[in-house]
Amino acid sequence: GEAQEAALSFGPLTVDLAYRRVLLDGEEVALTRKEYAVLAQLARHPGRVITQQQLLKDIWGPTHIEDSHYLRIVVGHLRQKLADDPTQPRFIVTEAGVGYRLLGA
Repeated sequence: GEAQEAALSFGPLTVDLAYRRVLLDGEEVALTRKEYAVLAQLARHPGRVITQQQLLKDIWGPTHIEDSHYLRIVVGHLRQKLADDPTQPRFIVTEAGVGYRLLGA
């Protein structure tokens, strides 16, 4: 629907779902398809924890539901590209053993 195609802003971070673009402080950030898919999924539900299993199922497919190392690597790359410090996250928070959430604007 309409809402899903919006550009979502989280402080200096913008996730543009319509154009599949991510901007940080107005500069476009080059993400891989998987990195973008994870970030977009989190951005659609700001403040809500998305489980590892849910992300793996939606992005890698149901056969990869146990492959949490894939997800950790992608989230690690996302954090590097967004200059997000895991110990004091501005954007992506790890809920240990559960999943991830994007801090709401």
